[in-house]
Amino acid sequence: VEKAKAVLGWQSEFNDFDVVALGYYEGYKALGLDKENPKMDTAFDEYVLNASSVAMFSTTGGKYDNHTALIVTNKGGGHGEIGMHLALALRAKGLAVQLVNDTAGKDISGSLPFSEYGQLVAAGVEVFYADLSQPGALEEATCPGLCRHYEWIFDNQNVIQKEVADLAASCGAFYAYISSGGMYIPGDKFPMPEANDAKGADKSKQKAHEEYVLSDAIRPKLSGCAFFRPQYIVGPYTNKRDYLDWFFDRLTRDLPVPLPAPGDQTTTVSDVRDVASMVASVVGKEDAVAEAEKATTHRPDVGPVFNCASDKAVSLKEIVYACGAACGKSREDCDKLIKYYDPAAAKDAPSGGKFPFRATNFNVGVEKAKAV
Repeated sequence: VEKAKAVLGWQSEFNDFDVVALGYYEGYKALGLDKENPKMDTAFDEYVLNASSVAMFSTTGGKYDNHTALIVTNKGGGHGEIGMHLALALRAKGLAVQLVNDTAGKDISGSLPFSEYGQLVAAGVEVFYADLSQPGALEEATCPGLCRHYEWIFDNQNVIQKEVADLAASCGAFYAYISSGGMYIPGDKFPMPEANDAKGADKSKQKAHEEYVLSDAIRPKLSGCAFFRPQYIVGPYTNKRDYLDWFFDRLTRDLPVPLPAPGDQTTTVSDVRDVASMVASVVGKEDAVAEAEKATTHRPDVGPVFNCASDKAVSLKEIVYACGAACGKSREDCDKLIKYYDPAAAKDAPSGGKFPFRATNFNVGVEKAKAV
């Protein structure tokens, strides 16, 4: 995430993974998952072992009073909680915020983070629910007659991203798209910069959408744009808990913890509040983002891209140690539970309960966000 550091002047506040893991474990206990977790699946563990014997936002003043932002966010998955924290971050800047949440035709109000949306209402965020797969859903939720008031549009979903980009273009708004760091193809250089090789548009719908936004049909109509590529998100009210619960499920029960050898592979585990603060930081930094885009005319697909993650890499073994410390286990206790396996021998392992991270190095740099 060096680009985000460099272009946006962004700094990570939640990059101490020991602290992140400890806070996450408190949520794990609060949900009672250390006692009983009906979703826990150890099919992967059994296969590989047998086969290979949180920031508080305060109002900063009224600098952006009477300025309006729209957030269109998804119903869950790895990015499910970003919309809530982004709305709070934008409200802290003084913006009027409207959030449209996809439901996919289901009642999602009882699950996280949506069950906590009372915080958004209390903060003055207008919250709307819509089944974005239905024709006209976005138009009905956003009231097209008011679209001229949207100065920033933040897109955190992949159901109707083209329609959201088109809306931003029709408003002349700044368009920020929550893309994915999962598109990168790891090579020999880590952390991976924004110019790292990535999957093509034919294999990544996020990459395809980035290219659509940069097309002559859309980009000239926007006041600016930025694409954020998050990686492995944890934190308050997270919707997808697999990344760390996978370890807590085993450590709290003194079960073996399968780890792809040698265990020193690095990754980036990011607190959602850091992710939200980086995305929100484009407000007031539009000129700097535009300069960063112009500076990479030889790679126009890279100019508005920002890796969006913690600026501190953590090894797979360190994840085990941090999660172990959170639930009262020493490194020695963790070492006794770690069982290394050959990832190449686990290709046919059952998908249920599979190891939640890449078996290789897979971390990104954020220097661009810090600098810009």
